[in-house]
Amino acid sequence: MPVTKSHVEPSVWPESGLKIDETRFISISLGNSSINWAYHNRTAKMCNPSVFWRTPMLALDDVESESVEDLINILSRYLPEGDVGNFLYGNGGKDLKSFIEENDRRGHLPSFYLVSTNPTQTKLFSQLVSCIPCRVIELQPDDFFSEAEGAYEGMGLDRMACLRGAMCVTGVPALVIDGGTALTYTAADQNGMIIGGGISCGMGLRMQALEEHTSLPAMDVEAEIKRIVEGASRSCTPADIFATNTKDAMVIGALVEISSFVRNVTDVWMSKVGGPKKRKNGEGIENVRKNKYDFTKNHSRVVALAGGAGNLIARLLDEDDGGVLNTLPKPQIPTKFSSGLIHFGIAWLLFEKRNEVQSRPHIADSNVKSKKMSAANKEKWEKYVGESVIKDFNDDDANDEGDSQTFKGSVVSFSIWGNDEDGIGGYPLFRIVYSDGDEEDIAMSELKILIDEYKAKGSNAIDPKKNPEGYIGSRVAKTFFDTQVYFGTVQSYSDSLWKVKYDDDDEEELDRTELVEAVRKCEENRESDPKAP
Repeated sequence: MPVTKSHVEPSVWPESGLKIDETRFISISLGNSSINWAYHNRTAKMCNPSVFWRTPMLALDDVESESVEDLINILSRYLPEGDVGNFLYGNGGKDLKSFIEENDRRGHLPSFYLVSTNPTQTKLFSQLVSCIPCRVIELQPDDFFSEAEGAYEGMGLDRMACLRGAMCVTGVPALVIDGGTALTYTAADQNGMIIGGGISCGMGLRMQALEEHTSLPAMDVEAEIKRIVEGASRSCTPADIFATNTKDAMVIGALVEISSFVRNVTDVWMSKVGGPKKRKNGEGIENVRKNKYDFTKNHSRVVALAGGAGNLIARLLDEDDGGVLNTLPKPQIPTKFSSGLIHFGIAWLLFEKRNEVQSRPHIADSNVKSKKMSAANKEKWEKYVGESVIKDFNDDDANDEGDSQTFKGSVVSFSIWGNDEDGIGGYPLFRIVYSDGDEEDIAMSELKILIDEYKAKGSNAIDPKKNPEGYIGSRVAKTFFDTQVYFGTVQSYSDSLWKVKYDDDDEEELDRTELVEAVRKCEENRESDPKAP
């Protein structure tokens, strides 16, 4: 594989998406004060980041060398040891030969996905990775939100990616507060539509403005904040907002402003989307998302926090300002801090684009010879269309226990791969659509196993607590009027209830106990079900 000069390309879909066999990639956020990286190891059901790290900004001196070896050495200094390094270089040395050998073994170029609000850093990064063959994709604002979804002209790419990440982490409605160089807030409603947001000065800018435009002293802002916060914690005595020295007055004044500012924003957001709602299982955030327009439900109105000041803001939003400030009593606002919300937003984007690609024709259809098949083969394989399957997906992020989730699916079509001119000698790939909307193509050998699994276990193999959406598409039965058994299909899941549409077009919602009983009754009366798979 020859070394080609890598350059940043704007995203174009589906070309910019992950390749079929591409399971690992790196996402990067290029901002105004640091570079934030994440390493993603894609599973069958998601692309979420698993390793995060932050580095200083690139300097021109870093990329001036024309030596490939020098640039590779500099790039390696920005990467952590372990999985990330092995992803690019394999188990060899940090040199071009090892990189190319790992590319050959992997079968495709590694991908870097950028969210950048800093054109200078984007250019420097492009020069840095020019030493290695790779793809560098710069994501665009409309990748995350369209104008129809509430995006407005000039809205920051980083804010949109961060909001998408918050929707993945907390659910909808979503409010994300990013305490970076600027203090920003951005909100979405229950349908995932952008409400709007605001931009203010971050903590550092507030102190810088006082220093530059008054005679007030300069200071190490982070050190002063740490001193005040840790002092309040050690003494169990909140800092008095009526400070008695200049530096305390500057920092505490800014903390009071930020606390009041963020609490006011949160109150107005809740007035628009409604306050916290109680749920039957007492959880604030559901664990399963179906598709782009069906995010998890943020019933507890958890506020997502990001940025370098995210943990500080979380403390200020705790009860009574987290014991930091001696102010009037204040309630706790539930928060969830993640320094990598942008990376979760990128993961969402690539997962959705991957699903769009999967909804297109089979990979077999790319074979110019796959359009033909013998009549005997067509008859032999067509009988599997409509069959039901269940499959376990091992996904460490799927639930708290780290075990597998079971999804029900159906065979919707098939295509032939590798046949000769007469349509003979090829093998079929069967398209499976799972209950959460995901799809995959599988070979005959695996299909038979999954069909046998479904026949042996049925929908009873799915745990409604761990995988509530796994029942979507399942057949159920219920007795009405004491004697009449009606059959139906699970249509959707929301708010701990499964919506069932019966064959006579009546509909109702079932809770977990009712659902399990309806699935059991359907299995008992399978021979009477007119739509039994």
